[in-house]
Amino acid sequence: MLVENGLRVLWLARTGWMQSGIPPSLAETVSQHTFLASLIALDLFNKMRNIGKKIDENVALKMIILHDLAEGLSGDLPKWTSERISKEELEEEALSKIKLPEDLAEVVREYMRMETLEAKVARLADLMATWRMAIYYKQLGFETDDIMNSSQRESIKLAKEIGIYEED
Repeated sequence: MLVENGLRVLWLARTGWMQSGIPPSLAETVSQHTFLASLIALDLFNKMRNIGKKIDENVALKMIILHDLAEGLSGDLPKWTSERISKEELEEEALSKIKLPEDLAEVVREYMRMETLEAKVARLADLMATWRMAIYYKQLGFETDDIMNSSQRESIKLAKEIGIYEED
C-alpha cells in the first residue's frame, strides 16, 4: 500500500511552481520535494547533534516521507486554497482513505499537530527544501520571489523556535 501511495505522488507537480510560471516539465514533483527535504533533514540532524540537541531521527524522517502522501488523493493544493479550507479535516479524511498502517498514520498526525521537536524539524526541512528550490528556479530566470521570501521567513522563524538558527 505504501508503494501505491508513493506512485501517486511520483509525478505530481507541486502547484506553487506551476503558478509561478514554471512549466510542468521542470516543476518539482511532490516526491522530488520529499527527497530534498529528507537530505536537508540529515544535515539538520548533524547540526543538532553538534549542539547537543536530541531528536528521534527515525520519527522525523518518517514524517518527511509520509506527510505529503495524501496529496496523491487530494492533489497539491495551492497555498491560497489551503489557507481558506479546513486543511486538517481534509488531511485526516485523505489519511483514512489511503489506508496507512495505524502506527504510520499516527506519525503523520503527530506531524500535523506540530507539537514535538521531530515535527518541527520535519517541517523546517520541508520549508528549507521549498526555499532551496525557489532559489534554483530564480537562478533559471523564473519569478519565485514570493515563495522564496515566505519559505525563507518561515524557515528562520522555525529554526529560531527550535534553537538552531545562527545569524550570519
